[in-house]
Amino acid sequence: MESLIQDIRYGIRLLAGKPGFTAVAAIALALGIGANTAIFSVVNKVLLNPLPYKDPDRIMMVWEENAKSGYPIDTPSPANFISWKEQNQVFEDMAAFDDATFSLTGGGEPEKITGDLVSASFFPILGVDPIFGRVFSPEEDVPGANRVVIISHGIWQRRFGSDREILGKTLTLDGQSYSVIGVMPPQFEFLGRGSELWVPIAFTQEEAAARGNHYLEVIARTRPGVTREQAQADMSLIAERLQQEFPLTNTSVGAVVIPLHEQIVGDIRPALLILMGAVGFVLLIACANVANLLLARAAVRQKETAIRTALGAGRARLVRQFLTESVLLSGLGGVLGLVISIVGVKVLVSFVPDSISQAKEVTLDAKVLLFTFGISMLTGVIFGLIPALQASRPNLNETLKEGGRDSSAGASGSRARNILVVSEIGLALVLLIGAGLMINSFLKLLSVDPGFRTDSMLTAKIILPDSKYPGRIERAAFFRQLLERVGSLPGVEAAGLTTSLPLTSKGNSLGIAVEGRPEPPPDEVPIIVTRVINPDYFRTMSIPLLQGRIFSEQDSENAPFVVIIDEAMARKLWPDEDPIGRRIKMGGYNSTSPWRSVVGVVKEVRQFELDAAPRPQMYVPFPQTGVFAPQDLVLRTSGDPLSMVSAVRSEVWAIDKDQPISTVRTMEDIMAASVAKQRFNMLLLGIFAVVALVLAAVGIYGVMSYLVTQRTREIGLRMALGAQRSDVLKLVVGQGFKLVAIGVALGLFASFALTRYMSSLLFGVSTTDPVTFVVISVTLIAIALLASYIPARRATQIDPMRALHYE
Repeated sequence: MESLIQDIRYGIRLLAGKPGFTAVAAIALALGIGANTAIFSVVNKVLLNPLPYKDPDRIMMVWEENAKSGYPIDTPSPANFISWKEQNQVFEDMAAFDDATFSLTGGGEPEKITGDLVSASFFPILGVDPIFGRVFSPEEDVPGANRVVIISHGIWQRRFGSDREILGKTLTLDGQSYSVIGVMPPQFEFLGRGSELWVPIAFTQEEAAARGNHYLEVIARTRPGVTREQAQADMSLIAERLQQEFPLTNTSVGAVVIPLHEQIVGDIRPALLILMGAVGFVLLIACANVANLLLARAAVRQKETAIRTALGAGRARLVRQFLTESVLLSGLGGVLGLVISIVGVKVLVSFVPDSISQAKEVTLDAKVLLFTFGISMLTGVIFGLIPALQASRPNLNETLKEGGRDSSAGASGSRARNILVVSEIGLALVLLIGAGLMINSFLKLLSVDPGFRTDSMLTAKIILPDSKYPGRIERAAFFRQLLERVGSLPGVEAAGLTTSLPLTSKGNSLGIAVEGRPEPPPDEVPIIVTRVINPDYFRTMSIPLLQGRIFSEQDSENAPFVVIIDEAMARKLWPDEDPIGRRIKMGGYNSTSPWRSVVGVVKEVRQFELDAAPRPQMYVPFPQTGVFAPQDLVLRTSGDPLSMVSAVRSEVWAIDKDQPISTVRTMEDIMAASVAKQRFNMLLLGIFAVVALVLAAVGIYGVMSYLVTQRTREIGLRMALGAQRSDVLKLVVGQGFKLVAIGVALGLFASFALTRYMSSLLFGVSTTDPVTFVVISVTLIAIALLASYIPARRATQIDPMRALHYE
């Protein structure tokens, strides 16, 4: 123990005596350790931490499955959910829920609140109780008895001033009175939905019997000891029975059981694991750099090592001394890395897309601190072991001679340094190619034509409550006044209405019948994305008309029923025919809906995601349908769209003082949000790749500089014998090029093997894209050669006479 303390003291003195060396090495390690800690903190929060529910491993999401309809994972219908709940043998309970928005009025400005309609068993399944109050009872989950509400901790504080007498008080939601029965804990959140209140779902008889209306989400808690596979087998049997019992609606409709944790992190896990691998590469490059520095320093200390060996120090003692110094150095790097990670986490969270909501609460907890300590110690051993083994075998005969040359400059020392540089180049190339593929993919994604213009457009949600606007006539009157008012505002060029804006939601879809064609099997009925709009919607969104005409004010409820389709729907249903004048029926062949004539074809629009191909879509004029009601207002402005927010809100309140507007944002913000996850992955991988490139360039520069220093006498002798400066330049750069070439070759091989794991993160780019591989390789070679050229240039300035006297 005493000798270890001596080693520690001696190591501290050595590091303090070389502040420049210590600072460079510690900073390099801090970058690697800090990046690893920051990313691990996200991985820990998102992937490793258990969900904050009771026995979370037993909570499942249950979905419908219908591959033939284009929806391999689909939202269940109420009737199917009820059948699942009644017939299953594997779940303690099941609960359905659906998102909803409510107009909260009274006690201040009207506010649009995001909430959920939930079954009475929703909270018991999660195992979460209110901080005070109670959850819903089964008797409240029926029509007429469902005027009760549970509110979030946030709205309790914000809207009600943390009033502890809130229980039993009433809230006015959509013009209806609801009694508050509970307040949820401050940390409660489910699926990142941002819900602020919950009310019973309370299916009506008509809703409970509907098997063709798919909009629910379902959670379930397995019985003790039941595995996911057993739950899946049981649900598959139920789905098969329902297919036989209800062939019209359930043909090919299966059931899929997915653990809740997998449901939450499934899309995120590949990106986070790739980023974790990337920062691991950065740390390895940093280790290789510091190992090279330690090898160079060990060379300077060869005489000291030889003397200690001659005085009886064993190899194990020497190795321990060098490892003690490297661990001290890595500990210093770990402390600095922790500081970097604290800043890095804050920056990281600011870039995290909203879809990764759990990452917004990332903290450096005990597990993360333990990870930082462990990786610091491991790093010290990794980068210190090679120099320690190398330095602990001094050539006593050569080293102790007066003027003896540095024995580490021999074949073994040179080979170790070369291997480290080759490794740095290879690892950096893998990271750079990965980043290049991500950048290329992101640029391809941004170049996708969404089918509409995004500039100078303001959007806002205006959801009219059923209690105040029960039918199409009342809603039409409100929106007619609104469009007249906002359309006349200075700076507004056009105003549109739609049931859902592109790139913002899953939208609404309906099965249709095509006139003149036989009824297809139930699982082959065309499913069409449906948007209800006003006549000016296409002009506002700048969606081009390709054939026919757009809607006009004459397309009223008393006029012939019409529809406009997009080119994807035209290709699907009438690939070699003119669709104008063709007729379709919304809801399928057995529907009582009227036949509608196709009067126009517009350009296809990316409805849900930029990287997803457009689905067939149709547009219906608002006066001619009661199926869906518009809820999104969109304005094209001549100036800054956000400058219109106050005026639009005033016009809404002039019509209805209790009607809130919500989700106010520009269309450019919507576009940016739709690619937030891809931007997050690209930025982080790009940053890590640049750090790796800098470290690799510094590494090869250091080796070449050391080479020039060690070969000063040889270079002077060559020049004295007639070698030209160009010959010296070729000699040094040539040696650097060999290392770079080997590193690039190994990096290319590794990249071909590893980038295939990135396929799920790429859009429009192959994982072996030749352009990316060539451009990145040439760039890395050029930078590495520049790093070799600088010390090579210095070598050409050597004075032969002084070099011949160099010791």
